[in-house]
Amino acid sequence: MPMTNRSRLVAALTVLAVAGVTACGGGTTASGGGPAERQNLAPDAIGATDAPFTRPQVPDLGDVAITVDESFQDYNNNTGAANSLANQYFVPMWTPSPYFVDADFTLKLDRDYMESVTVTSQNPQVVEWKWRPEAVWSDGAPVDCDDMYLLYLAARSPARDGAAQVFDSGPTGYDQISRLDCTPDGRTVTATFSTPYADYRGLWSIASQSGGQLLPAHILEQRAGIPDITKVPVDRDTPEVRRAGQFFTKGWTDFDPAVALSAGPYRIERATRNQEIVLVRNEKWWGNPGGPARITATAVTDSQSAVQKLLNKEVQVIQPQADPAIAEQVRAGGDFTVFARAGQTFEHIDFNMARPLFRDNPELRKAFAACVNREDIVGKLIRGVDPNAAPLGNVLLNPGEAGYVDHYAGIGTGDVPAARTMMETGGWVLGPDGIYAKGAQRASIRIGHKLVDRRAQTVQLIAGSCRPAGIEVVGDGQEAFNDQLLPAGDFDAALFAWVGGSIKSSITGNYSSKSRGGAANYNDYSNPAVDDLLAKANTQLDFTQRQATLNEADALMARDLHTLPLFSLTDFSASVRDIGPVSYVGATGGALWNAFAWQKR
Repeated sequence: MPMTNRSRLVAALTVLAVAGVTACGGGTTASGGGPAERQNLAPDAIGATDAPFTRPQVPDLGDVAITVDESFQDYNNNTGAANSLANQYFVPMWTPSPYFVDADFTLKLDRDYMESVTVTSQNPQVVEWKWRPEAVWSDGAPVDCDDMYLLYLAARSPARDGAAQVFDSGPTGYDQISRLDCTPDGRTVTATFSTPYADYRGLWSIASQSGGQLLPAHILEQRAGIPDITKVPVDRDTPEVRRAGQFFTKGWTDFDPAVALSAGPYRIERATRNQEIVLVRNEKWWGNPGGPARITATAVTDSQSAVQKLLNKEVQVIQPQADPAIAEQVRAGGDFTVFARAGQTFEHIDFNMARPLFRDNPELRKAFAACVNREDIVGKLIRGVDPNAAPLGNVLLNPGEAGYVDHYAGIGTGDVPAARTMMETGGWVLGPDGIYAKGAQRASIRIGHKLVDRRAQTVQLIAGSCRPAGIEVVGDGQEAFNDQLLPAGDFDAALFAWVGGSIKSSITGNYSSKSRGGAANYNDYSNPAVDDLLAKANTQLDFTQRQATLNEADALMARDLHTLPLFSLTDFSASVRDIGPVSYVGATGGALWNAFAWQKR
């Protein structure tokens, strides 16, 4: 699914390695453990080569107030009905996770939770998770195999209510586990995979964004009347499965302190749905306590209002939707720190390959891409927020990520003469209205998009640069575009964004043929060679080999030109200068990703 004003999360394009940081006024980040390392360079020692992460020891900061564009909604963010970025801002504050997403988007082994995660065999792939004995929920119950098995059951269960799965949770990765074994104390869990799964780090991890949030299974056992969740079969439909699914999807909606436990540095004190959430230190947390004693996060949907609250010192941190005017206002406002850098989400234009306009006229796709001036778009819409912003050259790997190669260099440069030559070579004839036509087909393209000012401005700039090339571009902005028209394939071209994270396997649904699992392949693109490469990448445990495979697939897609990447959206936050380090990490906490490390400067 596409990103709509940071609302619904998407298992989509992902980023894994170091990204450049643009910080005005000293925006910095904080992490623990050793330096970032490339992962999977030694496939037979993957777990051993993961860089560690430990939350730092910091002095007490007292109370902190922040604004977010959307606030907390549901405790369980694993279900399709609840899954949203509004929840994901906060879920990492209380959720145990084997891996932590650090400032550079690398995955680090979270040593506050784990003794180790080790690949003990490659053929078959076998992975062993060892939880620290100190890891407990806020009621004292251990974090253990029961919690992991619950997500395994939720993902694998065949139980249905009509066409809907009773757990409303996706199977990715978990469906490749053929066996799950636990030690008697539940602290060591071993998964045997039927086929290699490169993104095993995303299983039971906040890094997966959806479907990986560990929940207190003992609470479900108590409420659903299930003595032992690990005895509930993953391959059958039973009354116990039904009861478990009922509580999984309904029992953890909204916030109920009796069931919404914490196994992290913070717990929820109170929450008003999509308005405000108050987090306080978790008294049962065994690691270094977080700097803020209390964090109050209030939903402020208007960016200007959020900035005003910061300027008035009503709040200490904001993470508004960024545009050049907002960024300039904060930077000019005085004693504030601004953080801005290219993030894990990117804007792009997809051509509808199911329509003859683009399916039968590859020269039109190439001519359109030639007349679009991506540098002009970035300069006018993005660079005022992030001075280092540049046109994007890869849809599978992002700039700064290890292995990134620009496969779109020389494309989207506003080359009108080249576009006209492509059209005429392809048999198009310039009409008296200045627009090319081939038979009854005019070179007129409607670009559908959600009603977002930046997207309307993008279409206006494209229309202006392509009109001299004899290509008519018409904006078709509609509020329901992302939710209804895009999934239905009701567009000529679609302007939207993919939200990404640190797990690569989720790419498959965006670009694989629909017959090969491309559930999010809205423009009906199909290339069997790309299908094979994406499937291959999901099985490669070797990091370098996998990046090479992804680049090979991206190069093929650039040649086919079914999509035109524009730019990475800017991760943006601002804070009072005497609190830090405040920054932003996409869908694993936003500005709150490292709130535990905030302190007085």
